[in-house]
Amino acid sequence: MAALERPVTATFPRILELPSGLKLEVSLTPPGPVTELDEERGVASLPGRRLAVCLHPWARLGGNMDDPVLAALLRPLTHYHKFYVLCYNARGVGLSSGWKSFTGLQEAEDLRELVKCAVKRLNDVREVVLIGYSNGALTASLHPVLPAPLLTTHILISYPLGPRGLLTAFRSRTYQRALEDLVQQPGARVLLCQGDADDFTAAEAYDAWAEALGQLAAGGDDTTGEGDNEEEQETGGEGVGEGWSAERGGNVLEVVRIPGASHFWGGQAMRGLIEAVTQFLT
Repeated sequence: MAALERPVTATFPRILELPSGLKLEVSLTPPGPVTELDEERGVASLPGRRLAVCLHPWARLGGNMDDPVLAALLRPLTHYHKFYVLCYNARGVGLSSGWKSFTGLQEAEDLRELVKCAVKRLNDVREVVLIGYSNGALTASLHPVLPAPLLTTHILISYPLGPRGLLTAFRSRTYQRALEDLVQQPGARVLLCQGDADDFTAAEAYDAWAEALGQLAAGGDDTTGEGDNEEEQETGGEGVGEGWSAERGGNVLEVVRIPGASHFWGGQAMRGLIEAVTQFLT
């Protein structure tokens, strides 16, 4: 197929200084070239740019923007979905300035600044997707839905429910309230991806937690049924685990559990993760 050139119209320095003065080491990968197949799918005619911001695992255990799980999502995001993908090292990691916090709350403020800066630099952004893996999912979950007309999607991979208290200096309730608020915010689109063999969170505990979030996303104790639709459904597609979605109006919470997948998504589990993310963004 002939490839249609898609020029890069915005660049990021390797070290990006935020308005707060914090300097973050970043890497921006532009969308792949638009092919004839993309034209047939209607991707080339979509208005505005799509931006994905990737958040790495816990820095105190070596997490950084070159994490292999995030790296595996790079090509599907840039070539199939035509995203600009922004990866970065959190404060105190790599060439980023500052110190790692114990609660993760400062990292959440950094993320808000970074998203604002990235949207401004790229210009004409219509959609922002926040992809947090492991501890990065905690940080991403604290970011609110952006004001319209921007579309906001949260993809939380291997959310560390089990060790959450230890990772946040016992601020577990703060993070739980933020996530509960997120799934109820107008325009929220949230995907939770978890393996049923996660090393840090038992499948039963995760299922009960996700089900409670689903009830909130679908309207809580509302018994009228007006505008609400909560249903269990298979995710679909070869290699993808079963899941369900809770919907209310324009809000969506989808939960996908991949059979046999550990916290680290080795082997065939990665294929299921990529398929789940791809389906949700399509």
